[in-house]
Amino acid sequence: MNSSREISQFRNKAISLIVLIRLYKKPFIIGSLFLIFLSLLSLPTPYLLKVVVDRVLPGRDMGLLNLIILTLVGIQVARLGFSYLSNYYFGVFNQEVLTGIKKDLFRRLLRLPLSFFDRQQSGYLLCRVDEVEGLSLFFSSTTVRLALSVLEFIFSLVILFALNWKLTLIALGILPLLYIATKHYSGRLRRLSWEVMEKGAMVSSRVQEALTGVDVVKVFGAEERETSRLHGLLDDLKQANIQRTVKTTLSSELLGLIGALGGYIILWYSGWDIIRGSFTLGSYIAFSGYLARLYGPTQMLASAGLIFQPAFSALDRYRELMEAAGEEEKDKGRRVERLRGEIEFREVYFSYDGQKPVFEGLNLRISAGEKVLITGPNGSGKSTLMKLLLGLYRPQRGEIIIDGYNIEELSLSSLRERISVVSQNVFLFNDTVWNNILYSCPEATDTEVRQAAVLSGAAKFIEKLEQGYNTVVGETGKKLSGGEKQKIALARALVKDADILIFDEATAHLDKESEARIERLITDNFKDKTCLIISHKKWDILGIDRIIELEFGTIIKQE
Repeated sequence: MNSSREISQFRNKAISLIVLIRLYKKPFIIGSLFLIFLSLLSLPTPYLLKVVVDRVLPGRDMGLLNLIILTLVGIQVARLGFSYLSNYYFGVFNQEVLTGIKKDLFRRLLRLPLSFFDRQQSGYLLCRVDEVEGLSLFFSSTTVRLALSVLEFIFSLVILFALNWKLTLIALGILPLLYIATKHYSGRLRRLSWEVMEKGAMVSSRVQEALTGVDVVKVFGAEERETSRLHGLLDDLKQANIQRTVKTTLSSELLGLIGALGGYIILWYSGWDIIRGSFTLGSYIAFSGYLARLYGPTQMLASAGLIFQPAFSALDRYRELMEAAGEEEKDKGRRVERLRGEIEFREVYFSYDGQKPVFEGLNLRISAGEKVLITGPNGSGKSTLMKLLLGLYRPQRGEIIIDGYNIEELSLSSLRERISVVSQNVFLFNDTVWNNILYSCPEATDTEVRQAAVLSGAAKFIEKLEQGYNTVVGETGKKLSGGEKQKIALARALVKDADILIFDEATAHLDKESEARIERLITDNFKDKTCLIISHKKWDILGIDRIIELEFGTIIKQE
């Protein structure tokens, strides 16, 4: 049963690798051809040395000696050229594949649902992306050398039998020991490699979190506490790395010892035959040369099961992320070009953790173009409404209907294109003010961007910045105040020209003048659009059609 499962897992991994190789097959094929030539060039050398010892030296044949030396020099020069070319093409192949994998993995991560990121920290995921480097071994010349080692084994075995079949049988008797040693260590090394990667990801997550929240760490004087927590994780990682290093070293040395013992046994037996006169010194030199090409590939194949364990662990972890269910499965539905903005929640049940419910049978209808203030205390479910409407989470039961369509039937990307959100927690990229406004609608014109900045009230402070719209706002917009970031977020929503607008605590950092500006936008600019204003307190806004009060996920009052 276990053997069948291992074969199935190996087959799946092999298929994954073959698919990746086929995408960048040109440098792989060229590099492999040069590697084959390189391997073939190594075969004549031991036999030529046999000829030198058994024929040239006893016969004092300088002409043949010169020819053999020239041939050996030519072989070495050719090997140098083929080695360089094979390494070059495999270097190109390796980087193309790894870059492609990272691109695909990053694209995949961004397509995963928000619930996935609720369970994982960004530092942890960043380290998981970096683990792709562990796949490098699969796309190096080592992989092809392993395949070629089988051919080398066969050629060498044929030549060895021709030289001395008894010695060859003795040499083959050592091979089962190599298999047993490899089998013993490979499973342990794979588990240790997985553990090292996981602990490394945890360290990365802890460092990223501490650096992101460094202002909080300093305010509460928690530098030593954070350092202590990180030290504990680093010590765990150190121990895991030490264990893996010890196991790898032991396994490698054991394989080397077994190979050396085989060589010593051959030396003793062939030495006895040379003394008796039944075996020549040249034949022994040739036999030893080809024996190295028999044991070399054998040890390489045996140790590959150990060497490749970290790479197999990296492949397992890469496939784990790539096979996670993403949002693209929900993006194949009906595309929407425009929305009227009619929204309905029908008997919606939702819980973030599957245990504590946020909504239990929520029913809510909002007409197209209606302006609704949704209020209630923290934890009442206000922001969850927005996330469900955007398809960031799926309800466990019930339906969310927009313009008569269940959002499960709609393309999520097209739906989100028609909804703009201005949130209390504004995130700005470490880019220019201009590009942050343009982020919601890359095809917007210069005029539309500037008009959005004027309507949001952002234009006034942007023009006072040293580089105006070309000012870089810093990581998460740290060079700007909370109110300035909020105005840029509002401009970003305006330039999108969406059909449904959601203001999620959007006035948290705004002054009275800015609040009045939002009121004018709602009554004038957004008069034909559906607007949802989410606030923990009632807000006396002109133009509001209805006020809905939530508490513990239940509508307790409508005005």
